[in-house]
Amino acid sequence: MIKRGFIAALAFCIPGSAAAQNVAEVQVAPPSVTIRVGERSGLLATAFDRIGNVIPTVRIIWSSNNINVAKVDNTGTVTGVGNGVAIIEARVGARRGQAAVQVTGGSGGAAPPAAPPPGPPPPAGPDPFGGQPPGSGPAAALRLEPGVVYLLPSENSRVSPRALREDGSPAAPVIVTWTSLRPDVASVDQSGNVVALSPGQGTIQATASGGGGLTATAPVVVQQAEFTVREGSPLMLSPGELDTLHVIVATQNNRTVNPLVLQWASSDQSVARVSLAGVVTAAGPGKAILTVSGLLQSKSINVSVHPVVTKLSVRPKISDEVQVPLTGTAKFEAQALTSENAPVPEAPLRWTVTDPGIASFDPQTGTLTGRAVGKTQLTVRGPGVGLAVAWNISVIAGFPRFAQPRVGIGINQRRTLRANYADEQGNVLGPASNLTWSSDNPQIASVGEDGTVAGAGYGHAKITATAPGGKTTTADVYVVGEIVVASSRAGTNKFQLYAVERSNLAQLTKLTPAADTASASDPAFSPDGSRIAFVSQRDGNAEIYVMNADGTGTTRITNDPQPDGRPCFMPDGQSVVFHSSRTAGKQQIWAVNVDGTGLTQLTRDSVNSSPAVSPDGQTIAYVSTRNKDGDIWLMNRDGTNQRQFTRSPQQREAEPRFLRDGTLVYLVERREGNRTVQQVIRADLATGATTAITGTDLAIASFAVSPSGDLLALVVNAEPQNRRNPTYRVYVQPVSSATPVPLPTVGLEQMITPAFRP
Repeated sequence: MIKRGFIAALAFCIPGSAAAQNVAEVQVAPPSVTIRVGERSGLLATAFDRIGNVIPTVRIIWSSNNINVAKVDNTGTVTGVGNGVAIIEARVGARRGQAAVQVTGGSGGAAPPAAPPPGPPPPAGPDPFGGQPPGSGPAAALRLEPGVVYLLPSENSRVSPRALREDGSPAAPVIVTWTSLRPDVASVDQSGNVVALSPGQGTIQATASGGGGLTATAPVVVQQAEFTVREGSPLMLSPGELDTLHVIVATQNNRTVNPLVLQWASSDQSVARVSLAGVVTAAGPGKAILTVSGLLQSKSINVSVHPVVTKLSVRPKISDEVQVPLTGTAKFEAQALTSENAPVPEAPLRWTVTDPGIASFDPQTGTLTGRAVGKTQLTVRGPGVGLAVAWNISVIAGFPRFAQPRVGIGINQRRTLRANYADEQGNVLGPASNLTWSSDNPQIASVGEDGTVAGAGYGHAKITATAPGGKTTTADVYVVGEIVVASSRAGTNKFQLYAVERSNLAQLTKLTPAADTASASDPAFSPDGSRIAFVSQRDGNAEIYVMNADGTGTTRITNDPQPDGRPCFMPDGQSVVFHSSRTAGKQQIWAVNVDGTGLTQLTRDSVNSSPAVSPDGQTIAYVSTRNKDGDIWLMNRDGTNQRQFTRSPQQREAEPRFLRDGTLVYLVERREGNRTVQQVIRADLATGATTAITGTDLAIASFAVSPSGDLLALVVNAEPQNRRNPTYRVYVQPVSSATPVPLPTVGLEQMITPAFRP
């Protein structure tokens, strides 16, 4: 007799090859069945595409691997012939699905074979390489996919072997023999089809034929667990819309249950129909309950089909263009209507913005927000073909703002200014575009259409970027020489600051104002090159001052009777470290903001001087005599974790400087025979490895090094035998060259404390 429940294969009304080529998987349900000799039972085969949707228009080819045990006709009806187990296969092109049929109740011997059904002859048996990807070469390992099999009782799953070469690439497919190590928990046939028999944990094993000892195992976990419908309830559909429901087991990594072991039903076929594979078709307006049952469970999901939507009512009305200010907002509304203009509030509407970088849209509030200057399109689509309305959106300029509003560059040097759009609170929204650029002083600094500034002459220029709509922002550009030195060229014994280029060492340009006759020294550039910190006695005592790189806007930032010196900017450009004797007459390291606030003492032990800050701002190097010798010490930017870097009682280290790559350069003084020599050393902070970058033939008192480390400016005592009244000159020397070149001097002019522009 014919068992009720699973009765026939899906219709094969269009047996075209194109449909077969779209099939990604074929499943047969139930995966296993037991019948008696002479009894018949129906199997159901379903074809799926790569995303799990059912393909109904394919032709199924049925076959049995042992027609002496069971035969099958072209509708999927199986007939028991003799005692034993047969594998029934459903094939669509190269895709195959299988079910195991056990036949019992015979007379002990196999029944004579029945005549084969009409049509093409079935294959001789299962494909021995089924499920294996193509590969080449001998196999060095065997792997199973999936690596762990989770099943509910009575469920089945297909496991495929993977032959691998030593490098992990696919090897030539191999024939394997399948074994279940716990046949009471799960069985496996010779096609890798695993059937869950009872709760527990078992193992299936695949062994490659032909020797070699290649085996692979996969745990099989069979446990009773609740399944759920992944799509959730309620499900909202439009008339005529199709959707596929998926049943999952949440406690088993949200895996999908084989749909062919499940049965679906609808409480109202006029509202929604559902196929055995979970494909829902919205038939007409109303509500229905869909029920899925199988594997001793049952779950329900509510379905609502809304009335047919024929038009959309929108606000604002469609016009040529909707303008939205940058960071501003605009409201949009849309309503679905029937042909009788009745609202359909449950109808789903989909909002999209062509370029979310220009504008974003919140469908919950109907709010569009301008994000960047430009044009885009906002579209709302209703539940039906052709139901769409689009607005052209133009986001106009808000507030452009420079990421770096101050910059210092050299003559013929180029720097590209970057601007962002910001809201009224100053929050950056994104990079600015479509800007118009101008310079108020092209003889000092010109600017191109892309914001690239070029230094043309010493001085100051304002660069303006204008956004569409007229909003502007400005940047201060200071063009200054590469090297700044303190020189007594003015004819007095007081030093002033001058700038010079490496390409023309004879051309010094005065930076400090002509009216300023007080001594100035120890210049230090800010990280952006737009400011210079220096030491001046213009108020009767050595204090730290900050000025623009063109010599304007001088501001005093320290004020103490004891002298301050050796300023160095922190990388943020907002604070300076320096040394001062303001505590008990002993020099210590201090920090202060460029507006004079936030004075903080960083060291307290012994005598400490000459601070230098690493490019990342996390480390300060300085000179300390706390061990009765001049050594280089390191500490964190807040003064913590003070630690000794150099340990050399036979020599003194001084003048630490950081390079752009984070390595440290400093001056060493030591005895060689009967003379004292000075030499500049480069050291790696991580390893402590050192390299000499100058010779020992110059009496070096101090030095500066370019940020890239390619050029040195050496302060040299031109009369080394006269250490009581030295005569200081500045020599420029490429690191790769042993020939220093002096900056030309006039008369008794002396030069000290050089500094390089970043």
